[in-house]
Amino acid sequence: MISENRYKNIVKISAWYDLLVILPFTTPWTLEMLYGFLQQLHAYGQFSGQMHSLNAAHYLFGNLMGSVILVWSLMRILQPGVLPGRLDAVARYLFCLWQIYAWQHGFSTVILFFTFVELSFGIAQSLPVRREASEHEAGLRSAHA
Repeated sequence: MISENRYKNIVKISAWYDLLVILPFTTPWTLEMLYGFLQQLHAYGQFSGQMHSLNAAHYLFGNLMGSVILVWSLMRILQPGVLPGRLDAVARYLFCLWQIYAWQHGFSTVILFFTFVELSFGIAQSLPVRREASEHEAGLRSAHA
């Protein structure tokens, strides 16, 4: 069991990771640069699977996803908490599911690096949290003691 403050730090760290990773997804130009880099990494590392060329639909959905995750990341940075962390854990498990699905259907194994990070943050944000007493509750307990 971890403290609520430690949990909030995990939520904030995962949000900063998301923010940094998702920024290239937010515009067609940066997505094209990122995808080109990933294609080079795929070729250089001789990873199995394929990385097809992007089309207009890929850009649209990539940019939509990037925009939503950008806002979601900012919310968790500014207001980390147990509920946002739990919801983010669910989203991460869903991301893992779809990344594994893509990999099983021929996408590059490069995706598994991201899957590992998603799963790690998902597990961390699923840990039980020990609720810390507020100053008011602590004062009431000491008054009764």
